[in-house]
Amino acid sequence: MIRVPLEYGCKLEFYKLAATEPLGHMETPLNTAKIINKPINGSHSIMSFIRLFVIMLLLGSPMASWAKTYKVALFIPEQSPFWSLVTNFMQEAANDLQVELVVYDAKSNHILMVEQVKQAINGPDRVDALVIQNFKKTAPIIIQIAEEARVYSYLINAPLRKEDNFGQPREKFKYWLGEMIPDDTGVAAAITHKLINRAKRTGMLATDGKIKMFAMGGRLADTSSINRIKGVHQAIATRTDTTLLQVFHTDWREQDSAQKFDGAWSRYPESKVVFSASYGITNGILSNSIISASKAEEHILTNSLGLTEDILKQVKNTQIVATSGGHYIEGAWALVQIYDFLNGIDFATESLSRKTLMPIIDQNNVDFFIDKVSNNKYKKSNLRKIDFTQYSKKLTPSLKHYNFDFKSILFQL
Repeated sequence: MIRVPLEYGCKLEFYKLAATEPLGHMETPLNTAKIINKPINGSHSIMSFIRLFVIMLLLGSPMASWAKTYKVALFIPEQSPFWSLVTNFMQEAANDLQVELVVYDAKSNHILMVEQVKQAINGPDRVDALVIQNFKKTAPIIIQIAEEARVYSYLINAPLRKEDNFGQPREKFKYWLGEMIPDDTGVAAAITHKLINRAKRTGMLATDGKIKMFAMGGRLADTSSINRIKGVHQAIATRTDTTLLQVFHTDWREQDSAQKFDGAWSRYPESKVVFSASYGITNGILSNSIISASKAEEHILTNSLGLTEDILKQVKNTQIVATSGGHYIEGAWALVQIYDFLNGIDFATESLSRKTLMPIIDQNNVDFFIDKVSNNKYKKSNLRKIDFTQYSKKLTPSLKHYNFDFKSILFQL
């Protein structure tokens, strides 16, 4: 007989031991936000419960009303709109998968992040797996620490560098389960071409007949910024009509980016194209007094990197030429794979290293995304509409290949 705690409505808690590792039990670490599963209600939640109930009956597994759940820790570099979306989508996946998610905020301090990892993986209350990002080159250190503690790790958002010489997941570190990384280089190259082509069509040429541009990246040590600037260089290398004057680096934030842009534009007033490596940088560019007083496209052409309601409005209103994003879903996809792995279904049969494809959004397709992406639709209460159990091979036995399609998420909202 399966007993369900009445105070949790139709919430069902269970766990199944992985063949390689024992499970521990983790209380809330100090200085962290512990995100616990919400009570289940509504038709989607009831269907999720029924699906779990039927699967466990088919497995013939005895269950206790207070059975343990897997615990996974997410480490974010700071609180920001992007990392809030990563956390919120991942939490909804955790709710559907009955995984306890613990979120650590490093407050832009890479030393603190490493200490938080040590706290999470040591002692009898350690977590079962980590989801990490290569914040200020900390991923190699974290992967090694996790390996020594025999705790699984999964890398998202920003990859390791080639010079780290870590190879592929599980090649040298068996507890480094996998990685899911956005195609930063490809996206940046595609957007750079769009910016230049738009400038040529509108006659924004310098006296020598070429397009003059500069680029604005994030932190010099952040691999996401490195790869995006790499994409800019790749695009420029294929063209003879554009001169890349300089690359400037910021701390990703609007205030620093605004100051850096003002200085860069004063140095290169003939520039008509500015590549931006993030939405924070773009907001800094658009805050310039000359640009904000009129249409941005009258002075410079720029882009963003992000997929939110505000950014889509910038595309629609021609403040920016294009954007790309949606990779905040990576945390949720990583959790699905970790959950399946811990339940004996190894995603290595498909891929240990996945590249997140991000749509390029411009005037041609912005209306579709405006209809699907909004602050209201991204509210936590509305994200409950997403059924993450359908992406798990464990909970959807008929699933033969992972369908990590971001548009499939949007259609559920």
